[in-house]
Amino acid sequence: MKPDLRSQTHGFESVGFCRLRVVPAVVAALVVGGLLRIAYSPTAASEGVGPGADNIVQNPGFEEGWKDHAPMGWTFETRVRERGTVSRERERKHSGRYAVKLEPNAKNAGAIHPLAIGQGFPADRFRGQRMYISGWLAAKGQAVANLGLYAIRSDGHITAGKSLTASSTGRDPVFHEGFLDVPSAAESAFLLILRCAAQGTAGAVYFDDVTVLPWQGQAPAEPIPSPAADADGSPGGSPSHGQAKRKGQPLEAHINVSANDEIRRIPRTLYGTNIEWIYDGYGLWDRARGRLVPEVVRLTRELKTSPLRFPGGVFSDHYHWRDGLGPAGLRKTTAHFADGPSSRHSFGTDQALAFADAVGGELLITVNAGTGTAAEAAAWVRYVNAPESGASGGPRVRYWEVGNELYGKGDNKASRKVAMTPGQYAKRFLEFSRAMRQVDGRIKIGGIGGASSGRYVATTDPTWNRVVLSQAGAEMDFLAVHNAYYPMPIWPAERDVRRIYTAMLAAPVLVRRNLELLDAQIGSLVPKGGRQPALAVTEWGPYFHAVPDSPLVDHVKTLGSALYVAGVLKVFIECPRMEIANSFKLLDNAFMGWIGKRDGQHLAKAPYYALQMYTAHFGSVLIRSSTRCPTYDSPAMGIMEGVDRVPYLDVVAGKSDDGKTLYVMAINKHFDRPIRATIELAGFEPARRGVAWTLTGSAVDANTGTQLPRVPGLRWARQASLESNGRFHDGGPEEVTLSWARIDDVRKRFDYSFGPLSVTSLEIRAAR
Repeated sequence: MKPDLRSQTHGFESVGFCRLRVVPAVVAALVVGGLLRIAYSPTAASEGVGPGADNIVQNPGFEEGWKDHAPMGWTFETRVRERGTVSRERERKHSGRYAVKLEPNAKNAGAIHPLAIGQGFPADRFRGQRMYISGWLAAKGQAVANLGLYAIRSDGHITAGKSLTASSTGRDPVFHEGFLDVPSAAESAFLLILRCAAQGTAGAVYFDDVTVLPWQGQAPAEPIPSPAADADGSPGGSPSHGQAKRKGQPLEAHINVSANDEIRRIPRTLYGTNIEWIYDGYGLWDRARGRLVPEVVRLTRELKTSPLRFPGGVFSDHYHWRDGLGPAGLRKTTAHFADGPSSRHSFGTDQALAFADAVGGELLITVNAGTGTAAEAAAWVRYVNAPESGASGGPRVRYWEVGNELYGKGDNKASRKVAMTPGQYAKRFLEFSRAMRQVDGRIKIGGIGGASSGRYVATTDPTWNRVVLSQAGAEMDFLAVHNAYYPMPIWPAERDVRRIYTAMLAAPVLVRRNLELLDAQIGSLVPKGGRQPALAVTEWGPYFHAVPDSPLVDHVKTLGSALYVAGVLKVFIECPRMEIANSFKLLDNAFMGWIGKRDGQHLAKAPYYALQMYTAHFGSVLIRSSTRCPTYDSPAMGIMEGVDRVPYLDVVAGKSDDGKTLYVMAINKHFDRPIRATIELAGFEPARRGVAWTLTGSAVDANTGTQLPRVPGLRWARQASLESNGRFHDGGPEEVTLSWARIDDVRKRFDYSFGPLSVTSLEIRAAR
């Protein structure tokens, strides 16, 4: 009969720093919380835990009695008792009656051995195995909760460790999980130490339902209720925000769709992108053959993206459009911006228009309001929208933007050269827009701005929107902002890749809040009687770091980035004032393009497929839907503030113009668990069969295998990957897939399971 290690697990106590004491059947070891003495029997060391073992943590829910200032089975280190208190907690629990609460004090400041309780286990039977660790953590004030599992050798040195942290959570505890690969060599893994610790000098941290066991390739089963559970045998607490307590079984959700409740027509202009003039349009133009690159044209046509913003970002306010006209061999070579590199103007206005025509799109042109003039901008309108060049019924180029990020002084000479005060820009916008409308009154012209919120700072001058909208807003057709570049973590302060993606997938909530703030500002600041500008996000997308030595610079291409894209597009669709969005960007020679290269061949990246889910597999009319599902609390990170109650399942619904096809787009952000949803359709009688299009992959950092370019003198950092089961370095077309499957037995109420880390569009035809 396999022994139960829970009965052979012993507490530990501090016996001094850098002292090692060995006695029969007693081993002392140095670990993070101080020098620990851990006693165990030879039987426990030799037999350990085999396949299918249960949780080896004694009293994992902190329900059993109290002994020596700590819950039974746990040791409160003597050395650290002056650094705070340990107590039972009834409120911030996950299940049962109690959690454990640690309250640090001023003596915990910078402590090498912080306030902690813990347990120890003989490591013999765990060597070479992957150990699963999880727990429900909460924190308030400045305190940080730390749940750690460490492998140590006989001289007390740590050889491997896994740490789960939580800071500034909401009231309810948040589920955290991870893995520790125990070294196989005996000298490298003598003991395992489990520790619940508090960092900081004020506030409190909370732990509940801690699990440690050998990983069996599947999630642990639901824990057995503790003896202190409610009288009926069920746990006394409920999962945080409705979450199931462990992996294994699908999460549950409920989706209601009201087909007759139409909210708005979805502008196709929400699905745009950016193209740029430099370096032959970053590969759009084949200069040797004097033609567009066929493979890029094909991929862009299949993406169905429009409008195409040109001539591109920071380059716009240094671009003089006439430089891109005339015979190719006679065109100028100019700097991209002040003191920048140079390019020949082989990809100019005519080439950009030809590309838009070839892919079935249109241009959005950003005129040079930094180093250019209003007369130059008006002449550009005249050139592209002359009667003989336009399509019948409208101008060839409808959308025009006056300048790019002129509100930011930045840290480079190019930005500083063109930066303006809000008053200067308002005056300049009016000058430009009036000159341009005099040429063609049919065009739509946008000004630029942005609203700061939380950690996100939009403009150098906080009065920008107030001044610009009050002075010039009534003559704007749209306000262009750049408020959806996430996650921007601070490396190396944030090194946990899973944690970074967890926060990134919550960022669409922050985008929504910022759009709501902008909407309110437009409504209150723009003088009545003039235009009420729409909103445009003319640059947005997944963004980690822009420096080659960052281990995250190339993570724009991952499945996690694709799920972020899908979530942001949902926000854009549901924002009533949103009219235009341009992802950044279609193609480049570095890392930002959503089309990249692998072995010299152009290839779509994961975010490309997320955009394609909407352009090819979603409706044109937004209809009302609601979703009930589990949620999680996201940590603050980089420019992202913490977000409470982030839904694991995001859903948006639409239908076709003729009303005969209904679409349910669902984004499952859970890394490991499917979500089984009951879907109820009102006002729509479905045919029995439908189609499910699904974008998914092998891990959150999975990618299609595109490669960073080799540039003489430039060295890219080795990219970070998930600590457990990471796939970043195994990229290939099979790692991220967009596929379809038939779904049967569709009814007005039916169930569907959305896989982990997936974007799914259910296409449901109406019954005849």
